[in-house]
Amino acid sequence: MPMYKRHFRKFRYGYGLLTAIAALLLIRALLPLAVKDYVNHELTVSTRYHGHVDHIHLALWRGAYRIDGIEIRQLDSASKEPLVRADSMEVAVLWSALLDGMIVTRIHAINPRLNFAAAHAGGAAQMGKGVNWFELLKKLSPFRIDRLEMDNGQVHYYDDNSEPVVDIYLSNINAVLTNLSNHESRQQRRVAMLHLDALAAGQAELALDLQIDPFAQSPNFALKERLIGLEVVRLRDFLRAYTLMDPKQGTLDVITELKAKDGRVQGYVKPLFHHLELLQWKHIAEENDPLHFLADALGSVLNAVFQNQSKDQLATVVPIDGRLDGPNVDVLDTIGNLLKNAVVQSYKPTFEKDLKSR
Repeated sequence: MPMYKRHFRKFRYGYGLLTAIAALLLIRALLPLAVKDYVNHELTVSTRYHGHVDHIHLALWRGAYRIDGIEIRQLDSASKEPLVRADSMEVAVLWSALLDGMIVTRIHAINPRLNFAAAHAGGAAQMGKGVNWFELLKKLSPFRIDRLEMDNGQVHYYDDNSEPVVDIYLSNINAVLTNLSNHESRQQRRVAMLHLDALAAGQAELALDLQIDPFAQSPNFALKERLIGLEVVRLRDFLRAYTLMDPKQGTLDVITELKAKDGRVQGYVKPLFHHLELLQWKHIAEENDPLHFLADALGSVLNAVFQNQSKDQLATVVPIDGRLDGPNVDVLDTIGNLLKNAVVQSYKPTFEKDLKSR
């Protein structure tokens, strides 16, 4: 073969290789933009909600991508805060699931924040209604989602037009939701499991465990929740805005256990107040709201009558039973449990043993 032909062939192969490399680099550079456009389109879920992401980072070598600057707004909301915000969210393939012949993914959200808000004139309540959020989450992953993790999350409820302004929140939320796709089982029934730890009002420890069938036609779940040592003064703005109560001292524990199946729910809520004070007599002259004063005075009397004197504890168990859209609260049992705590035996911040299994 003549020399010039060999040089030409080498040049042609080299040019082709460089062209292929350049094409791959161009595709790699443009792919994040294409994915970003796709995600932004999918987050525009309705005329009421609009979503946006800032950046997409791809890590194809490990089957993952990261979404930065996620935000979803409710356009008719009374709040200036977005409904959903997160610094970043990584979507990654679970390689262990490949052994089962399935491609499923894990979603890991960093610093996510949910902001709920009350309505006022000219603005609707921001409660996230009207959207299937689980279906929306699945749109962020091209494969089935099996595991959802949350680091340092927050949930807020705002009312900027109440007096005083209300901001009730959970912070330092760390949560893991597993078995969404049920890739380890071929059974039709799917039970996802959620474990969540958080701080209520920046101070009290909250733990929640939930088992739920995310694909059931009617809600099917079992929930256990335990809140310990919430300082009631952290609820003063909320209580003054929506009630006549104004607690000055004490702590609150709340134990909750609920089971739901076929549209019905059964369970209880157990609130326990310790060392509760609604009026502090040394500051009685500072009370300038007659209605709040009368409510706190009446509450102080009831607290003195119904509390367990040896434990300085006001507590009861509130039974709940009925349909999910309108559960019944047994008032007589609630009063009876209040008396039981006062004169028979004080309740403890533990789960009850007599919740019937379904």
